[in-house]
Amino acid sequence: MPSARVPPTQEPNAWTRALAARRAGGQRVLDLTETNPPRVGLSAVAKAAQVLAGVGPAGYEPDPRGGHGARAALGAYYGARGQRVPPERFVLTTSTSESYAHLFRLLADPGQAFLVPSPSYPLFEPLARAEGVELRPYRLAFDGHWHLDRASFEQAAPGAKAVIVVEPNHPTGSCLEADERAFVEEVCAAHGLAIVSDEVFGDFPRPGGGPHLPTWLGERRVPTFVLGGLSKLCGLPHLKLGWIAVEGPERERHEALAGLEWLADLFLSVGSPVQSALPRLLELRAPFVARVHERIATNLAALAARVKASPELSLLPADGGWSAVLRLPATRTDEVWALALLERGVAAHPGHFFDVEGGAHLVLSLIVEPQAFSAGLEALGTLIREG
Repeated sequence: MPSARVPPTQEPNAWTRALAARRAGGQRVLDLTETNPPRVGLSAVAKAAQVLAGVGPAGYEPDPRGGHGARAALGAYYGARGQRVPPERFVLTTSTSESYAHLFRLLADPGQAFLVPSPSYPLFEPLARAEGVELRPYRLAFDGHWHLDRASFEQAAPGAKAVIVVEPNHPTGSCLEADERAFVEEVCAAHGLAIVSDEVFGDFPRPGGGPHLPTWLGERRVPTFVLGGLSKLCGLPHLKLGWIAVEGPERERHEALAGLEWLADLFLSVGSPVQSALPRLLELRAPFVARVHERIATNLAALAARVKASPELSLLPADGGWSAVLRLPATRTDEVWALALLERGVAAHPGHFFDVEGGAHLVLSLIVEPQAFSAGLEALGTLIREG
């Protein structure tokens, strides 16, 4: 029988069942939850295939941290952003999920705790369960803008092993302010916590923002692990390559890198071809990032027009990322709103999937094709008018 790490039942929720039934019945669905770049026409999939074909038959010379050429290419990428990260500070993985799994294993014994933001990824809970660690939420509060609930953070910190920050957060799109970042690092130093910063959306600030969002790279008082991956940076999730960049005091940094190298050597999961192709694949990121920025700006404009036409709606502000959080009238729960919208052929995630508090919310992907996005918003507007 499966261990306690595997849920005894995996019964889908009402929204997932309704979506599956609609698709099984051959009914049209405008999917405003889609965040897979190839499915929305944004990725240079054909060019990536050419790059992979061009590397030829790659020999197998495993390096637990990843090939030096690939790690040097990552150093050059971050160098172009103004951050110096030597190749020896990177460890390659197959995905951000695997990066989390390695860090859960590295930093915590079974039953020990990580701090996670709320709202945030639903993925944290099953990943932590699979690795036998506990999660303690700390609150991101909204009162016109997103901010760290410092009391909840301080309360959760004692006895934990590390804190996860997501910069920008998904789905809120928020980043910690400079004083909040200093506070987090101070609390972590006081309680012996490491910092894990998920920065996969770091190249996607909102229109009008700077070229990049805040990063935890650089000199740090505590061991700090910054995550990235091809899935978001280049829109190539199928190529399965992520990475961990390690910062912090010298002794702790070396210990962390040695531990990650040992863990990675157990699996050697990253394929040779994608590592060999990484320098060329990173060259594809600039046009991809530009296309995503254009898509987000277009869909945000459509969303602003819908909010203007439907004053009952409001768009929560964000610093970056690929998602938008839309507040709806509190006449229904967000699940009821999402199910009613699904009956009209439009899929949007209810906010409670991400632990969004404070009323009814929908979470929309901003990289959906604009025609589908606008049609979905029109259906939402009709539903709002009808009450």
